[in-house]
Amino acid sequence: MKRIVFIFAALLAALCAGAQEFEPTTTWPYLYPEFTPGKLLTDKGVEKTGEYNVHILHSTLHFIQGDEIRELSRSEVYSVQIGKDYFIAVGGQLMKVVARNDNGYVAQSYEVDVVKLNSTGGAYGSSSSTLGTTALSSLEGIGNNRVSMNHMELKANKDNGQTLPLITKYFICTGGKVVYATRRDVGEKSDPAAFKAFLKSNKIKWNNPQSLLAVVDFLSSQQ
Repeated sequence: MKRIVFIFAALLAALCAGAQEFEPTTTWPYLYPEFTPGKLLTDKGVEKTGEYNVHILHSTLHFIQGDEIRELSRSEVYSVQIGKDYFIAVGGQLMKVVARNDNGYVAQSYEVDVVKLNSTGGAYGSSSSTLGTTALSSLEGIGNNRVSMNHMELKANKDNGQTLPLITKYFICTGGKVVYATRRDVGEKSDPAAFKAFLKSNKIKWNNPQSLLAVVDFLSSQQ
């Protein structure tokens, strides 16, 4: 009986561990735990396959070239599919498309919460303000075109850093425009009377991508 309970507990622990979401660190400042096969569409309409990841600090696309991590300039990237996820370059950032319809899409951005990072206690309770600033500074050279980084060397140390807290935001993308998905921002881009009527007839959940598709349709109709 004890053996069965032990096995069950071990399986449950394994399932819980597998369900935990990956968290980027100061030594692995990427959205994904591994560089993943994907397909890039450049700004010139050229398709390229490779292994890609999103560098969260700069919201740029990194790829593997030989043994090195390299970075594509923002102007080169139109969109990229990484695994099953699809990203598009909008507003100077790589954003993940989380919902879409015929009129546009809802995109999610990721950025480092610097305030939270600098307020988090360091190892053994040490001061964190300096730690956070130093941690961010140490990421500046990773993977860019001036200074490349050995992939395996970086990967070997990816669990040794401090967790990077993230801020995620939703944006409405339609008709070539990008609007922060908040009631205030959408209202500023809309006819006041039409927006009031829209809100009255639609119970929008501003933190729900599927609900925000109604806002995509609304803003599309305002153009």
